[in-house]
Amino acid sequence: MSSDEQPRTPSPAPPQETAGANADETSATHVSSGTLSGHVPSPIRRPGFTAHNRKAVEELAYVDPDPAFFKHHLQACPVSLFKAIEKRRDVQKWINDINKVKTKEASLYQPVASLLSTISEKVFDHLLASGAKERLHLPPKSIMFLDHHRHAPTHFPVGKVDDKPDIIGAIGRDGGYRVAQDGSYEGVPYHCIETIVEAKAIYGDGQAQATRYAFNIQQARPDRPGFYCLSVKPGKFQVVYSSPVGIEASEHKEWNDCNSLCAYVYSLYDPPSGHVLYDRTLVPREPAGVPLGKPIWTIHTESGIYSGACIIFLGDPWGRRTTVFRVTRIGRSVIIKESYVDCGRRFQEAELLEHAHEHGFLPGVVRHISDEDVKNGDDKIVLSKKDGTLTRKKRRIVLADVGQDLTLAKSVNDLLMAIYDTLEVHRTLAHDRQILHRDMSLFNILMYPISAPCADGSYLKDAPPLIDDILEGELRPSEKRQARCLIIDLDNAAFLVDAKADTMPEELRCRTGTPAYIARCVAGGALYTTRANCDWPMRMPDLSDEAKELYIKLHGTGRYSRYTDILTTVHGGVRPQETQLETTSRAKTMRFYHRWEYDAESVYWTMYAALLRVVPQASPKESKTSQRRLNESWKMLNDHTIPHETQFKDSRNPLLEEDAQEIAASLLPTMEPVAQLLNDLALQVYPSYALLTPPPPYDDHLHEAMQRLILDYLIKHRDNPIPLVPGKLRPVSFGENPVTNRGTYGASFQEQGSRGSKRLRGPTDGIQMVRRLTRSSASHHEDPAVFGDAGFELGWEMRNVNEG
Repeated sequence: MSSDEQPRTPSPAPPQETAGANADETSATHVSSGTLSGHVPSPIRRPGFTAHNRKAVEELAYVDPDPAFFKHHLQACPVSLFKAIEKRRDVQKWINDINKVKTKEASLYQPVASLLSTISEKVFDHLLASGAKERLHLPPKSIMFLDHHRHAPTHFPVGKVDDKPDIIGAIGRDGGYRVAQDGSYEGVPYHCIETIVEAKAIYGDGQAQATRYAFNIQQARPDRPGFYCLSVKPGKFQVVYSSPVGIEASEHKEWNDCNSLCAYVYSLYDPPSGHVLYDRTLVPREPAGVPLGKPIWTIHTESGIYSGACIIFLGDPWGRRTTVFRVTRIGRSVIIKESYVDCGRRFQEAELLEHAHEHGFLPGVVRHISDEDVKNGDDKIVLSKKDGTLTRKKRRIVLADVGQDLTLAKSVNDLLMAIYDTLEVHRTLAHDRQILHRDMSLFNILMYPISAPCADGSYLKDAPPLIDDILEGELRPSEKRQARCLIIDLDNAAFLVDAKADTMPEELRCRTGTPAYIARCVAGGALYTTRANCDWPMRMPDLSDEAKELYIKLHGTGRYSRYTDILTTVHGGVRPQETQLETTSRAKTMRFYHRWEYDAESVYWTMYAALLRVVPQASPKESKTSQRRLNESWKMLNDHTIPHETQFKDSRNPLLEEDAQEIAASLLPTMEPVAQLLNDLALQVYPSYALLTPPPPYDDHLHEAMQRLILDYLIKHRDNPIPLVPGKLRPVSFGENPVTNRGTYGASFQEQGSRGSKRLRGPTDGIQMVRRLTRSSASHHEDPAVFGDAGFELGWEMRNVNEG
């Protein structure tokens, strides 16, 4: 999903906050811009750092000061008001106390909190007296600043975060907030936080750390598009503004500059134009009789009000910032996904979904109920960079269908059947609907789908035969032809109507995907060439007798013959009559674009990752060899990055070069039959087919090859499905990201994980540096019945999403 973005995908999204729960999809990924051949730079999402690697995370959060920050990003306090505040004796005393602090940052907490609380109270009283209460939607009481440095805020929506902001700005409330024995405050919930202050000693700089806290808070507060925070130290302070279009920081100001300090506080109530601090269509509700309890959300949409919504996925606040809610309505779970999309995008996800189903329900592709631009009153929520390079608006889509993560497969055969149908549905979507997904990943391919009723009774009459039809040897009626998969998150999809060899749409020339699963050519932004993949040893696989009979019964001889090679062809193409050096030179002159086969390769990496980590019932214990081999293989996936610039090497190549015996050594013993399948598939995935002369005549040739091999396996192993332990994953020594960076509306019972999604955005999405933070912690599912009648918990693709 991205859909940026990782988020993005799924690891469990616990219904309750529990110690050690998964923290969600974000990843502290280093971000750079690289220039593709003939393309504008695009932001890149790199493998995620875990939250405990704070130094690396804060490097990402640091931005250079903007000399024009106070002009562009703060609302000046009225002169009469700030002069009255400046003259107060208590204000001058606290400023003097702050200026006396030399190296001990703890000495800053009390005077800074008192100073800001006083300014806040006076600004609030002034705005009330000016009659701005309704215009500004002022809260019942002023924002008060609380020393909270010993305690983490409570009720992070998905998982647990241990960050402890030094000072928290929270709306005053009857009954107040809890005070610990040492006099500091404890237990302020995330949904009550309006701003934070980070203090540092004289040699420190709290800007990056304050920004990291802002990242957390904006994830927990989907009703906060923009967010101000403050970094303070003896002698100086700095204001930071965080939003989906990026981070901006002011120059450091002296504490005696009361005008600038008042502008920060004033802007918390009355921000300047273009700085939207609240989405008023989202309202957190604390449980009845539980003050400061974990909230549920009421969502006001143009089509109605959804009450009791729970957050199940959190995206990157500095990118597309996807947030996903689950809510029960009329006895069914509904998914509500909202994100900040680039206003320059040609197509929105809802448009593509509508097109996918315009001739009837296409099995295996998610459907939407409604979509809208989110508004505060009559005004759309739109945020822009001051230089005009990026403008994002908030979009909301309500989705009807749900599914489960591939790692929840009950057997290997179930997982492979879902992959087979994924390939069939993907090629149908591309061929018949002219939609290329471009972000196939573990986050965006679900299994065991539960589809909402087809309200108008319109089913696609020419829906393709799916794996259940083939194995049973009989085509089901259209209304009963459900796929074993559910493809979600079309945020990065491209419309192929204008895709011709000489006029390829710009989005197809851009690198988009999730690093662990992205095709090698797409990651490199060029036709990928090595000595090995300039060889084409394997032609289109032939089916065994029984599999061929079933295939032809459902598809006919025409389709089988169309893709079957003759003596001189490979997938219908012809090997070049030239040296490898000549082939490599020719490849460098061929312009890259996103081919269908690249999505098929992404499906392979998705399947590989899932099969590598699942646990068979019959052999759940690791040997030293299997654990070592698992960690080695997993590292190649986990460490894979989308490089800054065009390149021709990929760190995952060794995984494609392994023979069946080597693959088997990475799996648990009962999984050994799968090793030969993975080896056969890898031999089909490895070559660069675009370099054949001529290349394969059919865009879905790799889909066909992979499906034939999977079908053969399923026929041969009907009596040996290899039962799995759903949701249990083989432990790895590090880096859960490629599996546990979930997202989407998938279910997950995973026992352990961390999330992080990252992907490269194209020029149509604007030139924006996207940063992600990945939190890592143990997760244990507590309530398997959170989906109501469906009996499973929903999680959301961490997409990455593409959050770019």
